[in-house]
Amino acid sequence: MWLVSLGLILLSAGLHASWNLIVKGEEDKLVSAWLIVVAPPLVLSPLLFFTGLPASRAWPILLQSGTIQAAYVAALVRAYEHGDLSVVYPVARGLAPLFVALGAPMVLGESLSPLAVAAVALVGGGIAWLGLAARGLAARIPALGWATATAALIATYSIVDKVGVMRSNPVAYIISLWVCIAAILLPYVLRYRSPRQIRNAWKRRWGILLASGLFSIGAYLLILFAMRLTQVSYIAALRESSVIFGAFLGWRVLGEPFGRQRVSAAAVVTLGLILLALAMRG
Repeated sequence: MWLVSLGLILLSAGLHASWNLIVKGEEDKLVSAWLIVVAPPLVLSPLLFFTGLPASRAWPILLQSGTIQAAYVAALVRAYEHGDLSVVYPVARGLAPLFVALGAPMVLGESLSPLAVAAVALVGGGIAWLGLAARGLAARIPALGWATATAALIATYSIVDKVGVMRSNPVAYIISLWVCIAAILLPYVLRYRSPRQIRNAWKRRWGILLASGLFSIGAYLLILFAMRLTQVSYIAALRESSVIFGAFLGWRVLGEPFGRQRVSAAAVVTLGLILLALAMRG
């Protein structure tokens, strides 16, 4: 079972890094991020005829998670407006498992073995190092601040969704969740962008935004299935392997540097992932 969980999480990590790369590369990041949330339910909503709507006991969790994830999208966009993918993404995704490791035992009653604690520390520390190794760090304080806020929101919704997915079909849950996020985020988007700007962005980039949205919802759906198989603390750390994909894509696609320090940081992350996989298997 642990091997299935590991495969789901790593596939999710690759998809997640891909849609973040797309957002970072878009000219209007706010509108693009919102459209990426809107697009998947438009395509996948017919699946609700087979799954039904989420159970009534899941709706309070859906609303909580939708609010948190709307804030997460807004914070992530702000971070990308101030900093590079190779700074924001590793810091945001790297700090999140550390926050989850602290919060999950208190909220969900989960326990971490000493090996798992060491692994979470290595994964989180290595990923944070991967981001902090960026050049010109002093000029990136706003990006780091927004990335840290993003990490705290990631940690919070990871714990909330662990509860929600246990109360509902994962497919029904995530489609409904994306609708909640889009609806809650809409007033914020309209505060800064006009409906015409939104329409123009969709007309110009609908193909890539639709693909990115499907990457996004597919990545999180895989995580929700994995949450049914193992503890959220392990999942939150393992999914952060996405920053290795993100660092590679930033290097090859965006031309960002991937120097000696980042290679060393990636090695620390890899060691943490190996230890965490062993802890899951045990």
